[in-house]
Amino acid sequence: MLAAVLAAGPLPMSMAIAMAPAAPVLPASEPVPEANPPETPTQAPGITPGDLDGADVAAGQHPSVAYEEAMAHADDNIKFEPGGKVEVGFTPRAGDEWTVDGRAPSALPPGRATGGQMAASEQGTAWTDVDTAPLPIADPAPSVPDPASPTPESSEAPVDAPAGDPAAPATGAGYVAPQPTAGFDLAAASGLSRQVFGFLPYWELSGASSKLNFNTLSTIAYFSVGADSKGNLRKKNSDGTNTTGWGGWTSSSMTSVITSAHARGTRVVLTLSVFAWTSSQLTVQKALLGSSTARLNFAKQAAAAVRDRGADGINLDFEPLASTYADEFVALLKTVRSELNKVRSGYQLTYDTTGYIGNYPLEASVAAGAADAIFIMGYDYRTAGSTYAGSIDPLNGTGYDLTDTVRAYTARVSPSRIILGIPWYGRAWSTTSDAVRSRNQSGEKWGYSTTVNYETLAPLVEQYGRRWDAEEKSPYIVYRRENCTTTYGCVTSWRQVYYEDAASMKLRYALVNDYGLRGAGVWALGYDGGRPELYRAISDSFLVDKAAPQAGIRLLSSRQLDEGFAVSWTARDATAVANYDVQASTDGGAWATWLTGTRLTSDIWLGDHGHGYAFRVRATDTKGHVGAWNVASVYDATPSLAVGGFGRVAVDDLSYRLGPDAAAGKLGTLAAGTIVAITGGPVSADGYTWYEVTQPIVEWLPVSFVDQGVWVAARSSTTTYVTAFRAPNSTVVDAGLRDLDFGAGSATGAGNAGLRAFSPDGDGAGDALSIRWTTTVGLDSLSLNAYRTDGTLVGTRALSILTTGAQAWDWDGRIDGSTIADGSYVLQLAGTASGTTYRAPSALPATAAQVAVYGITVDTMDPVLTSATASTNLISPNGDGKRDSVAFAFAATGATQWAV
Repeated sequence: MLAAVLAAGPLPMSMAIAMAPAAPVLPASEPVPEANPPETPTQAPGITPGDLDGADVAAGQHPSVAYEEAMAHADDNIKFEPGGKVEVGFTPRAGDEWTVDGRAPSALPPGRATGGQMAASEQGTAWTDVDTAPLPIADPAPSVPDPASPTPESSEAPVDAPAGDPAAPATGAGYVAPQPTAGFDLAAASGLSRQVFGFLPYWELSGASSKLNFNTLSTIAYFSVGADSKGNLRKKNSDGTNTTGWGGWTSSSMTSVITSAHARGTRVVLTLSVFAWTSSQLTVQKALLGSSTARLNFAKQAAAAVRDRGADGINLDFEPLASTYADEFVALLKTVRSELNKVRSGYQLTYDTTGYIGNYPLEASVAAGAADAIFIMGYDYRTAGSTYAGSIDPLNGTGYDLTDTVRAYTARVSPSRIILGIPWYGRAWSTTSDAVRSRNQSGEKWGYSTTVNYETLAPLVEQYGRRWDAEEKSPYIVYRRENCTTTYGCVTSWRQVYYEDAASMKLRYALVNDYGLRGAGVWALGYDGGRPELYRAISDSFLVDKAAPQAGIRLLSSRQLDEGFAVSWTARDATAVANYDVQASTDGGAWATWLTGTRLTSDIWLGDHGHGYAFRVRATDTKGHVGAWNVASVYDATPSLAVGGFGRVAVDDLSYRLGPDAAAGKLGTLAAGTIVAITGGPVSADGYTWYEVTQPIVEWLPVSFVDQGVWVAARSSTTTYVTAFRAPNSTVVDAGLRDLDFGAGSATGAGNAGLRAFSPDGDGAGDALSIRWTTTVGLDSLSLNAYRTDGTLVGTRALSILTTGAQAWDWDGRIDGSTIADGSYVLQLAGTASGTTYRAPSALPATAAQVAVYGITVDTMDPVLTSATASTNLISPNGDGKRDSVAFAFAATGATQWAV
């Protein structure tokens, strides 16, 4: 960050919203203060596609939130106390396999100098003179804080809190009641499956070592120190005092952060910022990048600032990158890498980009000898001047979104080089209505748009209620607010605040996992205000021993030909799945338990002809973490092509694209029969109706990789390309053979085993088993198959009963010309009609559940009495209470009924 804007204060710009309820409004004598000037308008999304070439902010290109917030602190005057030496070096935590400079991560040394010695070093110097620099009073030995310890509540009132009585919570369509946050044991977290890269701004540095959850952070990036056109780090102001950025880097607070981080295996890196959002900044960036001497000077001072401090790497924030300076930027990366390696191999090197790639040289920037990873600033897709309110980091939508961003980046570089940053802040707009993504009317009259930190948002959600934007996958709140100015007096407007919470962040972290990215990022640490839920979202998503399995029902065929049909499921987990719970819904009704704690991944559901069924599954892993019941889709006999529904591709080679436009970038083609989930649309363009989809759906919810947020043409005026499809976890039974049972009356069920036993020995007693069923189609052939209970086939007998209707047949126990041996069996009817095979009860009848319901017993052996005893040999049944009864005890082989 440029020294001119590196100042700090307790109140960042992102907390400067003022709120008021609809009634009662504030009196004219108590106007709501507006802390922020109007921001530069820009189109939505806020980042302009194409090369970001460093033109003036006034020209319409919106600066990053990091730049805005640093500017908001330009007049603040935080005084940092110089720190002691970092005595604890970095050691990689177990399981950290993400490469650094092409090698496995390695231990790094502790600090070379105290923070005080570094603070005293002159502008333009590299290595701190530890022999002559003054030694400050050393920091007390920093204790490693308990990250789960509560932090003191701020004494300041919420910046966006309303005056007067609170308004009633918003209700209506899309309203979701506030959800309480359950705490969790942060200290128990370990084993990150992805890198988690969090920025720590200097204005959040105070007390940070006791607030940060180091176990869920792989890298902490201090933000930041600037540089001048000659490559000198901005350590001193013109009056000789330390810049705020350098003061924070060398402070006692930073010593505590680094020491505590290293104790947990967390890296700490230094962010060096050289912006180009204004003409003057652009001049500095071009001069630095364009001079090999300045680049080398910058690299030497960067390496020294890291080594002296005992830190673990460098993050470069050159945004936007000056047009035509891509090669020079790669040269800078390689020079920084070279200087770091002269100190020691193993220092991490990353750099930051905007959501649009612009002119960043991605491939060359992560080639050998350059950066380890790219941090994508996945926010500011909408800004103050956007036409409509909405998510600042939409997961999906009609415009360019996070999924488009990830797809664009991973098309050019390996996912292992990408870290996707997610905001811990939101944005408020004054809007024309309370409708989702309402038109923005922010400004002097109605109230300016501004950013809002999560710690400020949480109590507002409790007060006004949480709404959900199903298309962009973000929560938001709506309320009425009075704005008073000298020009317009007091007016009342709707206020919409879009933000991310734990639930929506987990959807974004799922994107990181689905695409196999190196990790996720945070702007900015401290914005959570000490609340645990955002760290929990990280824990649930990336901690090997914390995340629950992700499970889904495999795609079912639309129509089941048998009443008993196979349902399969699968799961993905960082460790291993221990068991599954499966629920079923009949004809769109409530969910009911089917299987509990099963280790099976497939089983036969015994349904009924003419009914529709849906299934959902959750898994438990070997660590005891239980997944959620996260599927609501049930059987629908008349599905529609709409958001929340599903479609089936009707033609081969259907193109899917970046946007709803035939001119949008083509990403690939879909084969006929591909199932897609509808997430956005419809949009009419170029003579087509377009939908945003997730594809291909092979289980629901997806466990396999899916491509999210792509667009397909569903139809034109003459052709249909995508048809509506039922939920992929649902199906309907249209059986050719149904209502299988035994005996005179219904004799299926576990309690009717005796009625499903017979003795085909020709003695005239129980020689045949009555089998009943209904045939719904005319058959070409029909057979009776007998299986052992282990699933092996004993034999087959052809039947001549081929007509439709209710059928009854007495089986004499003969199979393949011989009487079947005594034992337990399960029978199956198998019929064919025009090449289609129908079976009852199912194609795989020998499961435990079917044996219990349909299993039969063949028993031709006469019982043999092996013992008989009586309690007495005298009986006097006269009711006097003396020897009125006698008790008998019998034992026999093969006996099921008794007569005395």
